[in-house]
Amino acid sequence: MVNSFSSETFDGIPNAFCVLTNPGSREEIARYNLSVEGGGHTGLVIAKLYRHNNEWKFKALGEWGQGRTFDKLMPVILPCL
Repeated sequence: MVNSFSSETFDGIPNAFCVLTNPGSREEIARYNLSVEGGGHTGLVIAKLYRHNNEWKFKALGEWGQGRTFDKLMPVILPCL
């Protein structure tokens, strides 16, 4: 999750972006251009990490929402669990 604690919307933060990479291979897994894609949002649920059949799994989500803290972003987070 990433959010704008100041409540500034992502489109008001120049050149803001988030990149997730595989540390072993340095392969880019997900990229979010917050300034362009984020529009008038203040929060983004980036991805989820979970266990399935005794293996770790990763899923990029890209769910935008409003919330300067995680608790304010819970309406977006809960459906992703």
